[in-house]
Amino acid sequence: MSLRTRLLLAVGGLLAIALVVSGILVIGASRASLVDRLDEQLRGTVPGDFRPGPGRGNFDPTGRRMAVFVLDSDGAVLGYLPSGVERDPDPVPALGRPDTPALPVGQIVEASSPDQSLRYRVLTRALGAGAYIAFAAPMRDVDQAVGLVTRALVVVGITVLALALVVGWLLIRRSLMPLERMTDTAARISAGDLFSRVGFNEPTTEVGRLGAAFDSMLDQIQAAFQSQHQALGAKERSERQLRQFIADASHELRTPLTVLRGYTDLYRAGGLEDREALEQAMLRIGTESRRMAELVEDLLLLARLDQGRPLEREPVSMTELVTDAAHDAQAIEPSRPIRSEVAPGVTVTGDADRLRQVVGNLFTNVRVHTAPGTPVEIQLSVDDGRCTLVVADHGAGVDPAHVAHIFDRFYRADAARSRDRGGSGLGLAIAASVVEAHGGTISYSETAGGGATFTVELPRSTNLTGHSQSPA
Repeated sequence: MSLRTRLLLAVGGLLAIALVVSGILVIGASRASLVDRLDEQLRGTVPGDFRPGPGRGNFDPTGRRMAVFVLDSDGAVLGYLPSGVERDPDPVPALGRPDTPALPVGQIVEASSPDQSLRYRVLTRALGAGAYIAFAAPMRDVDQAVGLVTRALVVVGITVLALALVVGWLLIRRSLMPLERMTDTAARISAGDLFSRVGFNEPTTEVGRLGAAFDSMLDQIQAAFQSQHQALGAKERSERQLRQFIADASHELRTPLTVLRGYTDLYRAGGLEDREALEQAMLRIGTESRRMAELVEDLLLLARLDQGRPLEREPVSMTELVTDAAHDAQAIEPSRPIRSEVAPGVTVTGDADRLRQVVGNLFTNVRVHTAPGTPVEIQLSVDDGRCTLVVADHGAGVDPAHVAHIFDRFYRADAARSRDRGGSGLGLAIAASVVEAHGGTISYSETAGGGATFTVELPRSTNLTGHSQSPA
């Protein structure tokens, strides 16, 4: 049985009990009032003209309101006048001895006709000389009035109960509607719709507070589920990146190790007896060893940054770092046009060596991926408590398909993974990790007219303004 049905039956049952009890009280009070009035009429009755004789008496044309009996001391009826009209008199009550408890003198009692079809209120009085007179008022009007009231109460009670059940059903249905919505919401959530909500918030009602608590619980469950889902996704991505990182590191280290082992095997086989060939072999071994050492240092740096190890925290002049990097680039490639716009006195708090590495990696990226005569623009500015470094070239730029991965470790746009242009694919990854460790951001955008633009934003430690412009 549903909760709505149980509530409706409970309300209907209580209302029915209340109606029955109130009806009994009303009927009882009405009957008592009518009987009291009839008793008052009995007490105020005085014997009038009476002519004895069984079945005889004086009748009013409209009917006598009460019957009159004359009894002797033995209870024998000496004469009587029945109530009602002469053509159809009422059945007279059966009376006993006037001095018995069943018919006490001076008190009003009830008596019934022999066929029990009519009841009377009877008052017996003494006449003297052993005779008694009894007045019997029929209770027909009382019974009819009580019956009418009873029927009216039954009809009214049934009508009220029916209306109350209908109204109660509507009110209960409206009040329990949030529970149905909660049930439907739970079913939709079980089906996979985690964004469903009850949307019923009435703090003044218990069901409203329940709906609000249910929605709050769903929000917390969804947040926990999304957090767990994100954690699992992050774990999966981390494992995938770790596998890729190990594969890429192995791939990068395999080449110098293969070179070292090849020259070692060649020396053991006696293939390097010529001094010039031996020196050439030693030169190649040294080159590959340095390359391998640089790769290992880069990997260790990334590992330390991933572990969140603290960096040096000291004032660093970004103006000096950028200016030195521009001069170094000009010295390495005198034919490359470099235009710099560097604000003076720009200082940040961080690790000078690592920040220098970031700037150097950005310039190296330009040198490796653009032709020697490609112009480069450098800008260091200050804005709203942050310093911004922009390195823009006018080369071929980055294919849009590779933009999302340019800061990934060991990532190269060249599918053949060739190293004829140098680099291990860690430069931009290291720059991104170092900038992030300093609380900054690094981003890529396409240079107007073609090329690649890298923007580094770092929080600064001093509030200096102004800039100087000097072509290098």
